[in-house]
Amino acid sequence: MSKQPADRRSLLKPQFSDLSDTPSMPSTPSPDLRGTFARVDTMSGDFTDPSPRYTSPIPKINAFEPMDSQVRGLGISDRRQSIQRVPVGSRNSDTICPLDAATPSTNARSSPNVGQFGSPGTSAPGSANPLLSPAWPARDGYNSGGSRDPSLDEQDITKGKNVVVDNVDIGYGNTRDQSRSGPPSMNNDNNDTTRLFAPTPGCAARDDIFSKRRSWLSISILFLSVYSTLFSGIYLVLAIVQPRYGRAIHSGGKLTPESASILFALFAKTIELSFVTVFVTFLGQVLSRRSLVKSSRGVTIAEMTMRTWVVQPGFMITHWQALQHVGFTILGGITLTAAFMAMFYTTASDALVSPHLKFGKWENKEMVGLVRASYANPSYINQNCKTPISTIVDPENAGLTCLSVEYAGQAYHNSITFLDTWASINVGGEGVSSDMSGRPPAPAMLHDNTTVVGSWVATNTSNLTASFEEHKRIINNVTLSMPHAGIFDAARAPKNGILQPEELAGVGEYAIEASVVSPSLNVLCVNLNKTELSPLIYTEFPTAITTNTSGIPGQKQAYDGYAKDVQFIPGKEYLNSTVVDDIFEWGPTYGRQPPVFPMFPIQYNSLTNITVANSDSIYMLIKAPDASTPDYTLCQMRSYVSPNCSTFYNVSGMSGGRLESRCEPDNMMAYNRSVENAPLGARNLDWRNVGSLWLTALSLNTGISNANSSTSRLLAQLIPTVPAWGDVKLSPLTPSISETLAVMAGSTLLLSSTDATYLHYWNYTAMTLNPGIYEKFNATITSQQYTSGVTQKWQGMFYIVLALIFVTNVFCLVYFCARNGLVTDFTELQNLFALAVNSPPSARLHGSCGGGPQGDQLNVEFHTMIDDPSGHFYMKEGIDVRNGKAYEMRRRNSPANLRHLKSMTSYSKLSTPRGSWL
Repeated sequence: MSKQPADRRSLLKPQFSDLSDTPSMPSTPSPDLRGTFARVDTMSGDFTDPSPRYTSPIPKINAFEPMDSQVRGLGISDRRQSIQRVPVGSRNSDTICPLDAATPSTNARSSPNVGQFGSPGTSAPGSANPLLSPAWPARDGYNSGGSRDPSLDEQDITKGKNVVVDNVDIGYGNTRDQSRSGPPSMNNDNNDTTRLFAPTPGCAARDDIFSKRRSWLSISILFLSVYSTLFSGIYLVLAIVQPRYGRAIHSGGKLTPESASILFALFAKTIELSFVTVFVTFLGQVLSRRSLVKSSRGVTIAEMTMRTWVVQPGFMITHWQALQHVGFTILGGITLTAAFMAMFYTTASDALVSPHLKFGKWENKEMVGLVRASYANPSYINQNCKTPISTIVDPENAGLTCLSVEYAGQAYHNSITFLDTWASINVGGEGVSSDMSGRPPAPAMLHDNTTVVGSWVATNTSNLTASFEEHKRIINNVTLSMPHAGIFDAARAPKNGILQPEELAGVGEYAIEASVVSPSLNVLCVNLNKTELSPLIYTEFPTAITTNTSGIPGQKQAYDGYAKDVQFIPGKEYLNSTVVDDIFEWGPTYGRQPPVFPMFPIQYNSLTNITVANSDSIYMLIKAPDASTPDYTLCQMRSYVSPNCSTFYNVSGMSGGRLESRCEPDNMMAYNRSVENAPLGARNLDWRNVGSLWLTALSLNTGISNANSSTSRLLAQLIPTVPAWGDVKLSPLTPSISETLAVMAGSTLLLSSTDATYLHYWNYTAMTLNPGIYEKFNATITSQQYTSGVTQKWQGMFYIVLALIFVTNVFCLVYFCARNGLVTDFTELQNLFALAVNSPPSARLHGSCGGGPQGDQLNVEFHTMIDDPSGHFYMKEGIDVRNGKAYEMRRRNSPANLRHLKSMTSYSKLSTPRGSWL
């Protein structure tokens, strides 16, 4: 035999193995068949260890000199010779799986496959006899002894793994294993694959499956359950009671709306998370305890997936098959409900519990307002006009000039708004009613941010048709009631505690209806012919001093000092009487003097009189176009406070404020409902001073010089006349002169009521109060505040979510309190994995290792079992049919079983028939 270099990277080989059957390798078998070893390059047969134990540190192969064959010492050959290398994992060899090296197997001599030299099922390399598979089954559970894939052989070769074997008869085919009572599925000696998948005998559980109530797990779960129950109950109560948080939540406060929203959402999320944790724990306890009960139906794979429904709701869509199997069971229905409730809990909390701006109910409230002056106090109005021209610069006229500009600006603004409304009506062509109650209301503006709307009142005296039939003349009589401007400041008074829109993130809103008096204005315009009007025209007096400087032929004009010549007739206390004294309430019957005008105005011009002694009125004489009527029109204007209305104020951070008067006959908030028998206020003398400045500011007296004022021209064109045919009535397409004058003078009513009394009388000595006095008045109020509860009706369905979450929390809390502790949750991934890999395979789950269980495989029942001697837990399919006594512990005093006493005791208690009905 030629010399071949020997491989020093050799392993120990049993001495009785036949290394070669060639003559060049004589060897004498040892008379003792005990396991002795000789160095070889590799072993015949696939004795593959999962990891290499010995690797030669020498990177090269040294040649050895040939020596005579001899045996020395313990029979280890001292002769160095080359042998044929057989690849580890030859396709004619099978893998040996030494599962329990500490457990001796059946002696090799008893095996029918023992070789010539005592080696079980092996032959020397190079022998003509093929390598035989050993008697024990292959480790590859998926290949029941068949040929291996050549690629796997090559892989083994490249890995170069060697095995050290002391006794090749290793496995479960030994007398001790057969005598031991392993798991039930391991007792089938004919099923080699099952036995190889079985756990290592003696693999005892290190910890007890039962955790007492004092354990950290039990305490933490109980704490989460209490937390979830308590706060879910609080959230349910908040949703039902719907408390209003008032100033507890407002912009600029300690708790802003943004912070409150985040805080409520945070608590809602913690409730949701704690609920999921608690319910999943409850579900795991129910299933784990059921799997331990011997007489129960066990736990199916579909039931073990139920915890995923709650943790990962999308699992119900991607793995809908599980719903078919357990969705209609009691526990499945509870879990399905809990999954959907947990899914929508944050949404339900946001809809029902998180603070939202919401109107409350109308509440009767006694409010207060600061009063600083009487109604229409000209001195107070003058002092409070905002102007950069101080009294130092213009001591006498600074305030008057400011007021004149304000009156003119407000009058023109209001009239333009009013005329714009009528322009739309005129373009439409249909018109409006001739009844004052159906005509457009009077608009105004307060503080440039509040729209004001007045009301036409005393409409029974505004019937133009009835007045014409009675007096045979045009009588245009209208009365306007405006809201009390003081409500604007009262709503913002700190004493009333009303949250303003700017305190509610700029989007708040509230509404107030105050039972206070309303400033009112009566405008009475009567058409008179020239003869009827002559007693009131100075140039028609017998002693009048006239001039003609206008250039208009035949026009008489009064001289500048005509007012001094207006005197009473000797023996009389009143000026000339007219045919309209009863209409205007002049003369001794009414105790009022008529006005006197210097001359007749020409068409489109007007004259004013604001000097009537002890009068409460201001007057204007105006001439309509000659083409429409030859008559003149005399207008009287006077103001008073009305007890027949209430003031409604609505302010919104989005649309601004709106102040309006409400004067309906059935208005329960009218001032005369709060103060019984409150009379109609007397005509206010102070307002005449306010109105006089207003008339002057509007240049309505320019007819004295025939100036043809645009304002006068517009008003002249709105004078009602007797139509050529039909009844006399208000035009449905244009406003009347009285309506327009009332609208233009409406701003004076607002200024007169600012900081003025809310009562129908003045109850103080001084006419101006500094710093002011708070007056009480009745009001009803509704306001937006941050409130819990529904904002829309459809959101009420979320009450079901909050209620079910709370009820489920209570149920879980009672369940945990009723139990003395927790068992190991075998539905948790780590516990289930550890239990599964230490359990025998299931025949009913055949084919599910790749794509997962399908169909009826989801209904395979499993029980958690225990191996009595070892204390090993494993899962077993099917229903246990053994006698329950088989689970009782044996040899309690045995040292091998004492360490399993605690686990066995817990299992014995938990496996009793008193299992959960779920």
